[in-house]
Amino acid sequence: MTPRNRLPFFNPQRRPNPEKNKPAAAAAIPHARRTGVQPKRERADIRPTNVIWSCIDRVRSLKNGMEMTLGGQILGAALLDKDYRSDGERVSITSHCEKFCNYGTIHTCKEIENFLLVPAAMDRAAARKVADQARRTGVERTYGGDAAALLDNFANERRSYVTSQCVTARIRFERTNSPGLDQATVTEAALKEVESCWNDRTSKLQVIPGKDALSMFNQYLQSECGVSVTPTAIVDAMRVDEIPNEMRTLLEDISGFARSSVE
Repeated sequence: MTPRNRLPFFNPQRRPNPEKNKPAAAAAIPHARRTGVQPKRERADIRPTNVIWSCIDRVRSLKNGMEMTLGGQILGAALLDKDYRSDGERVSITSHCEKFCNYGTIHTCKEIENFLLVPAAMDRAAARKVADQARRTGVERTYGGDAAALLDNFANERRSYVTSQCVTARIRFERTNSPGLDQATVTEAALKEVESCWNDRTSKLQVIPGKDALSMFNQYLQSECGVSVTPTAIVDAMRVDEIPNEMRTLLEDISGFARSSVE
């Protein structure tokens, strides 16, 4: 099995990305250098209509295929993006995966890149990059941006899109999970869930498209300062207390799984 044509073990939604400096290489890369967790990349062919069973079937098929190839039992783990799933769908997918996996979870961010959306760390990374450029070129320039304001503006611009995606995903899931529910009731529940996220900056930054937000920030840096920042640079600029608690938990869980063995 080669990494270029097979799905990675920890996340059946993604394929390995050899270009580590691109946002799609995921926030996990720099964090993983401290813990040894492998990076992930978004797949474009997963849609809300088929994601629940597609994810589960891909994990199961991959695990079964590896066991047949190796001629023995292996331990399985699945780590998935939340995307625009509701909490109910997250629980449903996780419970199904746990039937044949030793570890399974769906983190609470839209995608793994959202863990990089820490405004203070983004500002520090940008300031370091601009200062480094000034030293190399001899041209004095300072960073005067505000990542928090840029992210707020980006989130407000994407609010309608995020809301529509969450509503659509909720309706499709409930149509299968609870077909007796009235669509208006399902829509109202989805709208309330999005609204609750938008009332808190941290939660809001978890539900917006993370890769697009990073791309927006780098476009701003390119136009204003002629530089860009990588996921590694942002994580390097994070203080210990700024690393998201959920990322700490995920890495600890994966590290624990990696140390386990087949009985």
